[in-house]
Amino acid sequence: MNKSRLVCPAANAVSITRHAISVDVTTSLNCAAQRCYQNIMLLMETQSVDATAASLPQTQKFLPHASSFSLHSLNDQALVIHLLKEIAQGPAASEIRKMLGRHQVSCDYDQAWIRRQYAPHLYPPEHAPHGWHQDGALGFDFLASKDIEQEASPLLPTVTCWIALTRCGVDAPGLEFVTETIDELLVPNELSHKSILNRYSSGSLWQPQMQAGDAVIFKGGTLHRTHVVEQMRANRTSVELRFVATHKIPTRLIGDCFIALPDE
Repeated sequence: MNKSRLVCPAANAVSITRHAISVDVTTSLNCAAQRCYQNIMLLMETQSVDATAASLPQTQKFLPHASSFSLHSLNDQALVIHLLKEIAQGPAASEIRKMLGRHQVSCDYDQAWIRRQYAPHLYPPEHAPHGWHQDGALGFDFLASKDIEQEASPLLPTVTCWIALTRCGVDAPGLEFVTETIDELLVPNELSHKSILNRYSSGSLWQPQMQAGDAVIFKGGTLHRTHVVEQMRANRTSVELRFVATHKIPTRLIGDCFIALPDE
């Protein structure tokens, strides 16, 4: 068995890849992320959370509720290229390509994020964990759409590569998945925790324990949320990349900047 790739019960929808990136790149990303968070915290000492977000350059998006900022904010293109090169040369790339039909794939740089989830007792102002959602819902206007089934492609054919930059899932918040394959877009009232428990068996819920440098890879339809419990005492930092087939950029993403994943 390949120890670098361990799968969950629904490996066609979500799988985990151990040591997806090197210790050096993991450490560099984590240090760069920490500097950005420190700068943001300094700004919030003298102004509101919303004012802090509004004061940043347009490419440096900061989402206060999710405590996330765009990968652009690292201001280190060489590190981003190095990250993508390591992914391309490692076991994660084969999973990404397999989930996208074994095509050439590209990373949506405008939808690449550094994420932080805090231990419950350390939540900063306005922070909240992510509830149940599907990444393939990106850009879908639920309020404007009267009939999802009439939409040409309501669920985007994306694949997310979510990489832990710190240990998570036990003492620090991680992710929780519904491991059943889902090929339809769920509407907001179907995404409450009660609705999820009524619709899917408890045996299909999965909370991976991850080390720094591990990656979890999942399709756009995969249901997931932040896994956090009161007993957790440490924070978690991660990087999130979204991939699409290069020859088939979804219409809702057509204006974004894409970087092709280098050949293996």
